[in-house]
Amino acid sequence: MSTIREIAERTKLSVGTVSIVLNGRGDEMRISKKTQQRILEAAQGLGYLPNLSARRLRQSNARNIPSIVIFWPSDLSSDLLGRFFVGAQSSILEQEFEFEMTIQPYKRKHIQKIKDICDQGIYHGAILTGISAEDQRYLEEHPLNVPTVLFNRTSSIYSCIYVDAYEIGRKVAELFMLRGHKKVGAIVSDYLMKADNNFRFRGFVDSCAKYGLELEDRHIQVAPTTMEGGNIAASKIVKSGGELPTAMFFPLGIMAVAALPVFHRAGIRIPEDMEILTYGDHDIEKYSVPSLSTVKLPVEEMAAACIRLVMGRILDATGEPKSIVYETPFIFRESCGGFGHEI
Repeated sequence: MSTIREIAERTKLSVGTVSIVLNGRGDEMRISKKTQQRILEAAQGLGYLPNLSARRLRQSNARNIPSIVIFWPSDLSSDLLGRFFVGAQSSILEQEFEFEMTIQPYKRKHIQKIKDICDQGIYHGAILTGISAEDQRYLEEHPLNVPTVLFNRTSSIYSCIYVDAYEIGRKVAELFMLRGHKKVGAIVSDYLMKADNNFRFRGFVDSCAKYGLELEDRHIQVAPTTMEGGNIAASKIVKSGGELPTAMFFPLGIMAVAALPVFHRAGIRIPEDMEILTYGDHDIEKYSVPSLSTVKLPVEEMAAACIRLVMGRILDATGEPKSIVYETPFIFRESCGGFGHEI
């Protein structure tokens, strides 16, 4: 990415003159139209991206409070959004930072909308959640012009907060093996199955093979990312015939909650006949009957870290992108592995 100094060198003008024009004050400072055009053409030729967020903070008619936008995909769990908001607002409540926060829904594979919004200079910083591998590639090839943090994704271009998704799937399979299971299954959201960055489920499948666990195709059900989807998928497994799995992994916790009534009506006892392990640790998993053991995604802590990172980049745009990885502990409840223990 080019700098104002490089534009000044190309146009043989002062850094101050270039800065005035790129900040939209050329007419005010009586810089000729010809010179302004020369600077803008050089900037375009060098691929210069103005720091609109810093400019907005400097404007005398703008509130001196950073505005952060959270881009949230329309098909991502609303419960997850609630947990993210709790973590994000903790920075305000603890008087760590003062900022305005906007939740901006978007549809996956409509990533251009995100870039268009950021290019308008409305926001000082952005946090992107749930982006697909395809969308991420686009944004890395066409960087946003505001400080940006990716939630639960890894990147060499942007700051990011994430967990090791492949390791989550691996350690679930390992736990099933250690608990003596031979035949296992999984109910997976359709989005997760279609995603290139489907590391959580891939880690589970690869590790089932590694640990000698039988994972039949009929015991892998793909369904919409809803409670209804989980319920229907569980019914298909029950009706598939033959010997059922003695352990099930749900990479999305809410789908497991909806599967419980299906197993209950079929006379399948949890955990005596089938153990269940989920991913996420949403409140509903704590209060289901039986309560669900899970691999915890520390959403609240990760959201607070996202705010700290994006605020750090807003206040000091010269800093390098940072990456922070979070641990994902097991939380054992009634459905698998014991009761009330966290390891």
